[in-house]
Amino acid sequence: MLTISDLSARYGRSVSALRGVSFEVPDESIVAVLGSNGAGKSTLLRAISGTLGLHGGQLTSGRISLDEQRLDRLDPAAVVHRKVLQVPEGRQVFGRMSVEENLRAGGLATEPGKRAAARAAVLELFPVLGQRLDQAAGLLSGGEQQMLAIGRAMMAEPRLLLLDEPSLGLAPQMIERIGEVITEINGRGTAVLLVEQNAAMALQLAHQAVVLEVGELALAGGAAELAESEDVQRLYLGGQLEADDEPVRPARVRRTLGVWQG
Repeated sequence: MLTISDLSARYGRSVSALRGVSFEVPDESIVAVLGSNGAGKSTLLRAISGTLGLHGGQLTSGRISLDEQRLDRLDPAAVVHRKVLQVPEGRQVFGRMSVEENLRAGGLATEPGKRAAARAAVLELFPVLGQRLDQAAGLLSGGEQQMLAIGRAMMAEPRLLLLDEPSLGLAPQMIERIGEVITEINGRGTAVLLVEQNAAMALQLAHQAVVLEVGELALAGGAAELAESEDVQRLYLGGQLEADDEPVRPARVRRTLGVWQG
């Protein structure tokens, strides 16, 4: 289990990004993180993955633990070796490298004897990547690059996958496919911490959810419970979310909130 305890972070000397945030990500669960632009969602993922310092940030208090062993004292490489992997916003694949080379890079943290099995599992999850192995990653479509970014992380056989806006900029059909992939990954035993601008989709996928507001934890609970909350409906869903509704597309969310950027 991942445990976030009284976590605070800032950028520079005065820009506070997180203040006293506490919650848990149980094993084999999906936890969604909602919040408007600047709420601290990406900062939270960077803190967990150990990359906050690369973005000019620092933790000022609190702790991050996986099975009671601290992550917040580790560098990014050590966090990866603890099987915690982040897929950053914007995908950030190695554009000049081939799909195959990207996958190999993702597998460097995996024991050599397990890399072939990890690769086979990724190509089973994303058959289109098997058809593009020799293609430069930068020439893939946006949806294919998102698949590659997730597949590259899965090469390390993560216990916990951190996803930062995986549906951003994708067509509706690809958004639906990414949602299916997240569910399938979780079904294989990987816990997922999902930051997602498409709040309806995130709440439909997740078991639990938290809402950040200007760096503080505003709401937390079961995803279905939060989907019925008047505050969540008003701010993130644009009204009542029915059980059989299609996921709200990003453009609709932006119209609903005006300033929503994810």
